[in-house]
Amino acid sequence: MEEKAAGIISWIFHPLLMPTYALLLVFSNDNFFVLLLPQKLKLILTAIIFTNTLLLPLIFIWMMKRRGIIQSYHMPERADRTFPFLVTGLFYMATWYMINNLNLPGVYSMFLLGGTILIVICLVINLFWKISIHTAGTGGLTGGFIALNYLMVVNSPLLILMLIFISGLVGFARLKSDTHNPSQVYAGFVVGAIVMAGISLLV
Repeated sequence: MEEKAAGIISWIFHPLLMPTYALLLVFSNDNFFVLLLPQKLKLILTAIIFTNTLLLPLIFIWMMKRRGIIQSYHMPERADRTFPFLVTGLFYMATWYMINNLNLPGVYSMFLLGGTILIVICLVINLFWKISIHTAGTGGLTGGFIALNYLMVVNSPLLILMLIFISGLVGFARLKSDTHNPSQVYAGFVVGAIVMAGISLLV
């Protein structure tokens, strides 16, 4: 039962969903940078980010599996992760460039830039050591919104607590599925939080 719950949690909070979740969480605030966007533009932004950071990378990962480049969609081995990380990073970077050129407030491209840098860092780490991408994703989401709260761009302490709780659930799921050891799970969260918070403070 716990293994099944761990699998469900891992899919619901898959790393590729983090940019879409970040955008939706930004939209849930009543700040000026949210209110100034027409509803149609919000839908377009959501569609672009959902397609470019989830659907397209998944299609390429499916093609890699079909061609035998990776052995499993779960990618338990470090060697299986290199090309998916690289392709995903390129999609993130292209999406950041696209959104950044729309002259929108920096908060809309911030998570994409941070996500791109985080993928590159995880790709380099993965060459030597397996790190949890799931907790890197939730850590990035948490670190980004902690920074936005610190900058008074967003004011939602309850959201921070919720994200920390979700990160704990995801960490439990990765440990329960026997995909990572505790150090890989904690390292993923810390790296994600530091990278995204740093980007958020600089943008």
